[in-house]
Amino acid sequence: MEIIYYLIGLPVIAGLLCFLLSDRARILIWGIAFDVCLVLFGAISILFVKKPTLSEGMFMWDNLTNLTLLGTAFFGLIVCIYSYKMIDRLLGRYYGCFLLTIGAAIGVALSNNLILMSVFWGILAITLYLMINLGGPEAAYPAKKTLIIVGGSDSFLILGIAILWALTGSLNISEIKVEIDRWLAAAAFLSLVSASFAKAGAMPFHTWIPEISEKAPVSVMAFLPASLDKLLGIYLLARICLNLFNYHETMWFLLSLMGAITIVGAVFLALVQHNMKKLLAYHAVSQVGYMVIGIASGNPIGIAGGLFHMVNHAIYKCCLFLGAGSVEKQAGTTDLDNLGGLGRSMPLTFIGFLFASFAISGIPPFNGFFSKWMIYQGLVESGKTGDQSWILWIVMAMIGSGLTLASFMKIIHATFLGSFSENLKSKDIRESHPIMLISMVLLAVLCLVFGIFFIRIPLLKLIIPVVPDVSLDSIFNLPLPIYLLLSGFALGLLLYYTIFFPQKRRIITSFIGGEKQSSEMTISGTDFYNQIKKAAFLNRIYFYSEKKYTDIYDFLKSAVDYFTKGFMAAHTGVLGTYLTWVIFGMLIFLYIYIKW
Repeated sequence: MEIIYYLIGLPVIAGLLCFLLSDRARILIWGIAFDVCLVLFGAISILFVKKPTLSEGMFMWDNLTNLTLLGTAFFGLIVCIYSYKMIDRLLGRYYGCFLLTIGAAIGVALSNNLILMSVFWGILAITLYLMINLGGPEAAYPAKKTLIIVGGSDSFLILGIAILWALTGSLNISEIKVEIDRWLAAAAFLSLVSASFAKAGAMPFHTWIPEISEKAPVSVMAFLPASLDKLLGIYLLARICLNLFNYHETMWFLLSLMGAITIVGAVFLALVQHNMKKLLAYHAVSQVGYMVIGIASGNPIGIAGGLFHMVNHAIYKCCLFLGAGSVEKQAGTTDLDNLGGLGRSMPLTFIGFLFASFAISGIPPFNGFFSKWMIYQGLVESGKTGDQSWILWIVMAMIGSGLTLASFMKIIHATFLGSFSENLKSKDIRESHPIMLISMVLLAVLCLVFGIFFIRIPLLKLIIPVVPDVSLDSIFNLPLPIYLLLSGFALGLLLYYTIFFPQKRRIITSFIGGEKQSSEMTISGTDFYNQIKKAAFLNRIYFYSEKKYTDIYDFLKSAVDYFTKGFMAAHTGVLGTYLTWVIFGMLIFLYIYIKW
């Protein structure tokens, strides 16, 4: 039990200390944060192998806790290293919030008592708000919107906990198992799922993620929406579906529907974005849908696939945001219209970004392919029970994967390929600082390692302990295709460099039809994808999205404003009007009293 207090208390105390230090003590602040993250990762790695047995009282430590703790410690360390050269202002506040976030996340993962978990959950909303505000004055509105959506969803979390206590008389996760056989249990389920969706960024609670993407520091995006918030949001969803409630066909169907809508809806919005960070933000939303439909499949292989995709997503999405941060730091912009040709100047960033792009697009042998395949298998397995809705979910998931690939073809072309942008020719573009590259290259390598050795490392070590009913024989055995793919790639490189690669090269300026290429002739990936907006099926969707008709924050804001204006109109300041309202209210209460 004492180790739990150390795991939570160490980052919290260190974070409060960072708040007290001046920015001039840059090395000291970063050293404290790095040492704490390193100690936590080392301790949790040891405890991952020798897991404490704890399932009663205020705290619990099972295999799902193990997975979430390891992910929290790992991504905390990765982003802490990267931030050394990325963050150059308000260091005490940044690392203070950073460490408090890690402490609160560990508290959420270890909490058995739902009230205690909700306390840590609320602290995460506050630190998220504070870290977004580090982006400067322009980040104030996105930070407020995030706090209202994520913090507002905490009220649903508390409501769900209250209903569970009324139904079971317990507040401990290990003691609760509810049948959804009446509307009160369904209300508790939907309330808790709303909190999970808001944290993970699933539709319709997703709009805070694209909103903060352009204003918040990129390391904040890599740490929270890309990795930690996904881990915690899906962790809560897994607790809801695996621990707190028994399977219910209608509710699980609703989860699958929202997951499928999240996949397709967000990826369509990503296709037409011109800002690299905003495009990545919409994909961070879209990928949540795969995790949701995997868990909602209700069978071991689908649930394992959803959790595997949660881990994979945190790896490649964190890598993508770190790559975007390197581009922003060197080029001074993430606007795709003003980028191009950076692959020559930033080769390691390009390769790392390319690996993560392959992973998120589901291209073998990268990790994203294998977790998606398991989710597809889970959907097929759910169809064997007689539920034919799996066909719709798998079609929408595959559409999402295809459009994700198209979207990343756009971002790779616009950022790293093609001609060097005219806007960047006056700048000395070079590779990022090595300490920033370490984090990104490590994540890119993990995308490949977790793909090639997907059974031996991530499944057997991380996922199977959480979902022990998964049969490895039912997944699929791909060593031969993978070896053939890698052999073919190696043979292609060998032929290219020994036979087809010219010994003497002559580089000339591009020309079209005998004329030198001008800026008007340059192929623009962003302009090409703008044509999607003109499609009859999609133009209304984009119109409603741009007008924010589908934004739950703006919808609720408009509703509140409407009722507020009504109440303001009733408050005229005339005493006779107030007396009339008082008498009218008294008559209503008197009527109800007499009627009853």
